[in-house]
Amino acid sequence: MTDTPHARTAAESPPVPARRWSPGRAVAALANRWPTWCGLAAAALNLGDAQDGRALGFIVYLAALIYLATAVVDRPGVAWTLFWLSVVAVALMRAFDLDPWPLLIASAVTVVVLGLAGGLPRRGGLTAAQLPAMLLFGGAAVFALSLSPEAGGALVAAALIGHAVQDVAVLRAGKVVARSMAEFCAVLDFTLGAAILVLILVPFGG
Repeated sequence: MTDTPHARTAAESPPVPARRWSPGRAVAALANRWPTWCGLAAAALNLGDAQDGRALGFIVYLAALIYLATAVVDRPGVAWTLFWLSVVAVALMRAFDLDPWPLLIASAVTVVVLGLAGGLPRRGGLTAAQLPAMLLFGGAAVFALSLSPEAGGALVAAALIGHAVQDVAVLRAGKVVARSMAEFCAVLDFTLGAAILVLILVPFGG
């Protein structure tokens, strides 16, 4: 029995050399995951408020609002600009002992109206889904404020984890927001949501 040309070619092909580990490659791989490290760092900075999970509702509210606003302008890279503007605005309001919720709610109403007027629902897919996502996740964050710490915290945790699922979908699709923002948000949302649930189920120091 003679070998086929395909078999001879396969047999004669030189082996592919294995990629060697090197410190440079390791550093590059870690650097490429900078949104993950930033998400973990942001989660760590906010874990002090996880004892009462309701206090972290503004994070999932802001995430939904940033996603919606980015979908409205249809420029994924704008998400990071909106993120930093939101962080600065909330920090300033807290520094002056002002309640950020009226501004957050007014901003969401404005963006929802702009999205409806601009035909966002007709664009379909994940982009159009940001309108109901804003109502769902934002509504959960606001409603949680009226509940007990345990019930409200559980609702915020569910909203955070639910938004993390959407983050992963957005990351895989490469739509709505920049991939780096989706990765950052997925890590932040899931970590905080899981931490809140752990503190509810296993209260430390209680």
